[in-house]
Amino acid sequence: MEKVKDLILYQIVKNRHYKVGDKIIFNENTITGQYEKVFQKKYQIENIRLANLFYDFKQNKKIVKKNIRPIAYLCDDYDLLVRELAVEKIRKEYYKERPSRLHCMYLSLSKETALINFEKSREKHLQAVAVKLKGKIFKCGNFMLDRNGGSFEDYEKMAHAYWSQADVADADVKEILFEGEAEIVEILKER
Repeated sequence: MEKVKDLILYQIVKNRHYKVGDKIIFNENTITGQYEKVFQKKYQIENIRLANLFYDFKQNKKIVKKNIRPIAYLCDDYDLLVRELAVEKIRKEYYKERPSRLHCMYLSLSKETALINFEKSREKHLQAVAVKLKGKIFKCGNFMLDRNGGSFEDYEKMAHAYWSQADVADADVKEILFEGEAEIVEILKER
């Protein structure tokens, strides 16, 4: 982990509509998109509990074709929930100084990477922004947190490997977690 002041890094952000000069605080009280996915997501389709859709299918009722993709997304998001709860538990127990993945800003080191990620995204309301940072960053390297449908304990083991990364060379950085004050200094691209 590293303390930073006036460091410029880059973020892809959806549905936020930032303007140059906006300042955003990232701390344990910040509600981010990751936080919302973990704590506010409902596992329902048309007010029907996800598991009940499968129980109905077992009883020879059909799953409506238009619901198949949303069901897959919900299953994927549930795997994210299990992973992120395990990762946060391990962070709180062993790596308290690291920024929480649930309350931080996710950043890229280079403008080029941010613009590539912007172009890859299918989101409709998206911005690529440059931000000036004052706070702390954690550089994550080659060990990333894959979603593999594993158990809570499997994800806890992955979390130890993830959080124990130290002194990651810039060439190996895959994502950066930031906690502190971020100021939008440039809108690189938006749609």
